[in-house]
Amino acid sequence: MRKDRMNSWKDYILEFLMLFSAVTLGFIAENLREDYSDRQVEREYMRSYLGDLKNDTFNINRGLPLKEQRLKAIDSIFQFFKANEGVDRVPAYLISVMKRASWDRSYVQNTATMSQLKNSGGLRLIRKKIVADSIAMIDFRWERLEYYRERYIENQRDIYLLEEKIINAFDQLDSYISNETTDNGHNVPLNGYIRINKQYLNEYLNLLARQQTVTRQDRYNYTNLMRSSERLITLINKEYGF
Repeated sequence: MRKDRMNSWKDYILEFLMLFSAVTLGFIAENLREDYSDRQVEREYMRSYLGDLKNDTFNINRGLPLKEQRLKAIDSIFQFFKANEGVDRVPAYLISVMKRASWDRSYVQNTATMSQLKNSGGLRLIRKKIVADSIAMIDFRWERLEYYRERYIENQRDIYLLEEKIINAFDQLDSYISNETTDNGHNVPLNGYIRINKQYLNEYLNLLARQQTVTRQDRYNYTNLMRSSERLITLINKEYGF
């Protein structure tokens, strides 16, 4: 009788151990499946984010020469009016230079993957701290530059408005009529002179000086952002083996 009881307890203990082992192994297997799934999702996010980074660096790199052109145009305007103070008409080519000095490329971050990472909680999946920290730093820089971009656009709009007051439209009507392109630069005669309204010139030149400084700041900030993004591209490729 006692032996039967001992066998019964052994059976209970054995069943318990088997059940415990099954539950434990099942729990471990489920965790492994979830971890594997998370790692796959992480890699897909990184692959997608890598594409966004490459797109951003390409756009910045393509736009930087335009900033150089704008700075040269602004300098040419300053040089002309320094040598020709008090003029009430300017060569037609200078109007083209003024139009070139009035605009520049505006950068907007490709946020497709970053928005998904933030909205879906995907940032928690990035196990590699150095990568996560670098992504956060790049995103912070873009957010900070967005403020300057808005101010930059406001200044650009003010320059447009002053140009419309300074430049005499009647001397360009033939160009306005003949221009069938989408390029505003073709609204300027190829030669001759254009009358200007000098009363707005002082305000215009001061605003150009401000925009000249902002353009230099933009050139510096976006160049650094591009270099940081390029380093992050290299880091992601290395860490994830892409």
